[in-house]
Amino acid sequence: MREEIRNDLTWSRSRGAMFQECPRRYWFTYYGAWGGWEAAAPPRVRETYVLKHLQTRWMWVGSLVHQAVERALTHLRAGMAMPESSAQKWALEAMRAGFRESRDRRYRERPKRACGLVEHEYELAVTDDEWREAADHLKTCIAEFYTSPYVAFIPKLPRGSWLPMEELDHFLLDGVKVFVKPDAAWKSGEGTVEIVDWKTGRRDEEADPIQLACYAAFALEKKWAARAEDVTTTEYNLSSGHARETRMTTERLDQVKADIRASIAAMKAMLDDVASNAATESKFPVT
Repeated sequence: MREEIRNDLTWSRSRGAMFQECPRRYWFTYYGAWGGWEAAAPPRVRETYVLKHLQTRWMWVGSLVHQAVERALTHLRAGMAMPESSAQKWALEAMRAGFRESRDRRYRERPKRACGLVEHEYELAVTDDEWREAADHLKTCIAEFYTSPYVAFIPKLPRGSWLPMEELDHFLLDGVKVFVKPDAAWKSGEGTVEIVDWKTGRRDEEADPIQLACYAAFALEKKWAARAEDVTTTEYNLSSGHARETRMTTERLDQVKADIRASIAAMKAMLDDVASNAATESKFPVT
């Protein structure tokens, strides 16, 4: 018998941001779409489940860049070179395949696996030049990774220095799972850890202190480091080549944990029942 999947209250940077931006969108994403993968799901639940997996073309490009960089890093970790041309070819082929999937509405049958773009679902007017602009951005980001210092630096790391990357994991905060997904992490010295977060935005934005502190808390939970001060996080923008390095402090980590606790408390305050994580749509206002 298949084990029942539970809809537990968890927290992540994206979930917290969505709750703050629009509680109703948050409800649709985490409650209204629940069970939409089932064949017998009610039509509205199924429709919500399909729509929650849609991406804009820029979100899609960012995801493809992350996948391409992950493939390159996997090769580098194994001591094998993956030429930039190979990474570019893989990413462009994946982009073409995803475009066809979305254009043909295959995401309607396989919402979680097939590419689904907002531009196709809502028949937005996107010119060929605008699609080419997205492809050019993809190529620019991959090219920037290959000119970054990481390509030369990573193969020189001692065996055993690498820590899990691009894996969804969590740490516990007052019994609530806080999910993180580090892009790359390694031990850089005795008890010190470096974590890199790739950015693909077309503009440099301010550092995200909550996301970076979540990575630090995760590193401490996993015993990668003994103190917050032993964790360094870097946001590297693959569009501009700009790197922003932050050394964590205990005070900053404590403040962010307090902010997360406040966010979780606000989420719980809107529930019908905290123990069962039951939520009613009308209690989550539209922004």
